[in-house]
Amino acid sequence: MSIYNDYVQEVVEREGQGLHPKPIDGAELLSEVIAQIKDLNNENRAESLRLFIYNTLPGTTPAAGVKAQFLKEIILGESVVAEITPDFAFELLSHMKGGPSINVLLDLALGADAAIASQAAEVLKTQVFLYDADTARLKDAFEQGNAIAKDILKATRKLNFSRNFLK
Repeated sequence: MSIYNDYVQEVVEREGQGLHPKPIDGAELLSEVIAQIKDLNNENRAESLRLFIYNTLPGTTPAAGVKAQFLKEIILGESVVAEITPDFAFELLSHMKGGPSINVLLDLALGADAAIASQAAEVLKTQVFLYDADTARLKDAFEQGNAIAKDILKATRKLNFSRNFLK
């Protein structure tokens, strides 16, 4: 039996107990879900899409890292999923709130494609969970003359001022 089938069986059992499904937090399970999404003929594709979009833990879980990387592939056009446009992929990244999603957004914001960089910057400006390593990465890019990095730093500085002001 596959890890996906084990998970679905657990969902059915929990439903019988009146419980919601456990969110996906493991990289191995989410990797299998993504493989099923990529396989247009997979009988579990629709359910896998639902699980990927709505039932994967955000933050710093192993699954969040896999999800963020797959969304990056979609944004860059390396993977095409009709149900997840690049705009929707950015929206999904915006809700992940830290960790691997910030890394992916920084990769995109500091990348060579100006349109993608601009869109990633707009999402980054809404994020409040930037670690020191993230801001250091932005500072390095700014010092190398990256205008997008300057724009993000200016926006996050205003956000931090607002947070400090409201304390």
